[in-house]
Amino acid sequence: MSATNKETALAFFEHLYAGRLDDALSLLAPQAVYTVLGRPEDFPMAGKYGKDQLGDLLGLIGPTVPHGVNPTITSTIAEGDNVAVIGHVEAVAASGRNYANNFVFVLAFSDDLIVRVDEYIDTQHANDVLFSN
Repeated sequence: MSATNKETALAFFEHLYAGRLDDALSLLAPQAVYTVLGRPEDFPMAGKYGKDQLGDLLGLIGPTVPHGVNPTITSTIAEGDNVAVIGHVEAVAASGRNYANNFVFVLAFSDDLIVRVDEYIDTQHANDVLFSN
Protein backbone atom coordinates (compact mmCIF):
# COMPACT_ATOMS: atom_id res chain seq x y z
CA MET A 1 0.00 0.00 0.00
CA SER A 2 2.82 2.45 0.78
CA ALA A 3 4.18 2.29 -2.79
CA THR A 4 0.76 3.09 -4.25
CA ASN A 5 0.27 5.91 -1.74
CA LYS A 6 3.68 7.32 -2.63
CA GLU A 7 2.80 7.31 -6.35
CA THR A 8 -0.53 8.99 -5.62
CA ALA A 9 1.15 11.65 -3.45
CA LEU A 10 3.65 12.44 -6.19
CA ALA A 11 0.88 12.55 -8.83
CA PHE A 12 -1.13 14.93 -6.61
CA PHE A 13 1.72 17.44 -6.44
CA GLU A 14 2.60 17.01 -10.10
CA HIS A 15 -0.99 17.93 -11.01
CA LEU A 16 -1.16 20.74 -8.46
CA TYR A 17 2.10 22.40 -9.54
CA ALA A 18 1.16 22.05 -13.23
CA GLY A 19 -2.15 23.82 -12.62
CA ARG A 20 -4.30 20.74 -13.24
CA LEU A 21 -6.60 21.31 -10.28
CA ASP A 22 -9.31 18.88 -11.39
CA ASP A 23 -6.76 16.07 -11.73
CA ALA A 24 -5.33 16.88 -8.28
CA LEU A 25 -8.80 16.99 -6.74
CA SER A 26 -9.62 13.57 -8.20
CA LEU A 27 -7.00 12.09 -5.85
CA LEU A 28 -8.65 13.55 -2.73
CA ALA A 29 -11.40 11.88 -0.73
CA PRO A 30 -14.59 13.97 -0.41
CA GLN A 31 -13.83 14.69 3.26
CA ALA A 32 -10.15 15.57 2.65
CA VAL A 33 -8.64 18.48 4.57
CA TYR A 34 -5.59 20.45 3.39
CA THR A 35 -3.91 22.37 6.21
CA VAL A 36 -1.29 25.08 5.85
CA LEU A 37 0.36 25.33 9.23
CA GLY A 38 0.78 28.75 10.77
CA ARG A 39 -1.29 31.48 12.34
CA PRO A 40 -3.97 32.86 9.99
CA GLU A 41 -3.66 36.30 11.59
CA ASP A 42 0.03 36.37 10.59
CA PHE A 43 0.03 34.43 7.32
CA PRO A 44 -2.86 34.68 4.82
CA MET A 45 -2.46 31.10 3.56
CA ALA A 46 -2.59 29.47 7.01
CA GLY A 47 -5.67 27.47 7.80
CA LYS A 48 -7.72 24.41 6.95
CA TYR A 49 -9.20 23.95 3.47
CA GLY A 50 -11.74 21.32 2.48
CA LYS A 51 -11.56 19.68 -0.93
CA ASP A 52 -13.94 22.26 -2.37
CA GLN A 53 -11.81 25.12 -0.98
CA LEU A 54 -8.45 24.09 -2.44
CA GLY A 55 -9.05 26.41 -5.39
CA ASP A 56 -9.38 29.29 -2.89
CA LEU A 57 -5.92 28.49 -1.52
CA LEU A 58 -4.46 28.41 -5.01
CA GLY A 59 -6.21 31.72 -5.68
CA LEU A 60 -4.20 33.25 -2.83
CA ILE A 61 -0.91 31.92 -4.19
CA GLY A 62 -1.37 32.53 -7.93
CA PRO A 63 -1.14 36.34 -7.96
CA THR A 64 1.90 36.30 -5.66
CA VAL A 65 3.96 34.19 -8.12
CA PRO A 66 2.67 35.19 -11.57
CA HIS A 67 5.23 33.07 -13.43
CA GLY A 68 4.58 29.95 -11.36
CA VAL A 69 6.83 28.01 -9.03
CA ASN A 70 9.68 25.61 -9.61
CA PRO A 71 9.40 22.76 -7.09
CA THR A 72 12.00 20.07 -6.55
CA ILE A 73 10.98 16.99 -4.60
CA THR A 74 14.08 15.56 -2.97
CA SER A 75 12.61 12.57 -1.17
CA THR A 76 9.50 10.76 -0.10
CA ILE A 77 8.97 8.58 2.93
CA ALA A 78 6.06 6.17 3.08
CA GLU A 79 4.92 4.13 6.03
CA GLY A 80 1.52 2.55 6.33
CA ASP A 81 -1.15 5.03 5.28
CA ASN A 82 1.16 8.07 5.51
CA VAL A 83 3.54 9.68 3.02
CA ALA A 84 5.94 12.56 3.60
CA VAL A 85 7.01 14.57 0.55
CA ILE A 86 10.12 16.67 1.12
CA GLY A 87 11.60 19.28 -1.14
CA HIS A 88 12.32 22.85 -2.11
CA VAL A 89 10.45 25.45 -4.14
CA GLU A 90 11.72 28.54 -5.92
CA ALA A 91 9.85 31.35 -7.65
CA VAL A 92 10.01 35.03 -8.44
CA ALA A 93 7.36 36.90 -6.49
CA ALA A 94 5.16 39.57 -8.05
CA SER A 95 7.33 42.09 -6.20
CA GLY A 96 10.40 40.80 -8.07
CA ARG A 97 11.89 39.26 -4.93
CA ASN A 98 13.23 35.71 -5.02
CA TYR A 99 11.22 33.15 -3.11
CA ALA A 100 13.02 30.01 -1.97
CA ASN A 101 11.51 27.76 0.65
CA ASN A 102 11.85 24.21 1.88
CA PHE A 103 8.72 22.16 2.39
CA VAL A 104 7.44 18.99 3.96
CA PHE A 105 3.98 17.75 3.11
CA VAL A 106 2.55 14.92 5.22
CA LEU A 107 -0.32 13.10 3.56
CA ALA A 108 -2.67 10.54 5.07
CA PHE A 109 -4.55 8.01 2.93
CA SER A 110 -7.69 5.93 3.22
CA ASP A 111 -8.95 3.59 0.50
CA ASP A 112 -6.23 4.83 -1.91
CA LEU A 113 -7.39 8.46 -1.64
CA ILE A 114 -5.77 11.38 0.18
CA VAL A 115 -7.75 12.32 3.30
CA ARG A 116 -5.31 14.82 4.83
CA VAL A 117 -2.47 17.04 3.68
CA ASP A 118 -0.42 19.02 6.21
CA GLU A 119 1.90 21.61 4.65
CA TYR A 120 4.99 22.67 6.60
CA ILE A 121 6.97 25.63 5.24
CA ASP A 122 8.83 28.64 6.61
CA THR A 123 5.72 30.77 6.95
CA GLN A 124 7.61 33.91 7.94
CA HIS A 125 9.72 33.79 4.77
CA ALA A 126 6.63 33.02 2.65
CA ASN A 127 4.72 35.91 4.21
CA ASP A 128 7.64 38.35 3.90
CA VAL A 129 8.29 37.58 0.23
CA LEU A 130 4.83 36.76 -1.08
CA PHE A 131 2.44 38.91 0.94
CA SER A 132 4.38 41.92 2.30
CA ASN A 133 4.76 45.05 0.20
